Amino acid sequence: LHMPNLGDLGSLCGMRDAELLLSYLTVPYMRIPLILRFFACEDRASLLRLPIFQQLVTCALFDAGRFLPLSLSNQCPKMVPAENDQLIATPYGLLLNELCYNPSGVIDPLTR
Repeated sequence: LHMPNLGDLGSLCGMRDAELLLSYLTVPYMRIPLILRFFACEDRASLLRLPIFQQLVTCALFDAGRFLPLSLSNQCPKMVPAENDQLIATPYGLLLNELCYNPSGVIDPLTR
């Protein structure tokens, strides 16, 4: 990050953790498992008492992400980066997509 001071976020959880958390927000497809794993640590779980972190987790979990139209649901990208960026989407929303294709990324941090 290109900020010397992360404001209130840095003072609430420490500069290193604030930077880590903000970097997780920049990767949409990996965001849910990374954020859940971040808060699964004993020393960070208490941060969820604070409304700012509750809102962050709620927004990350329930962000629908990009919608995959039904007409494209039987296609998948053949190259990286995808020739058709509409294929980088989900018909389910990000949380349900994670639960369908990577349930341990969601469930494991919640059961720690």
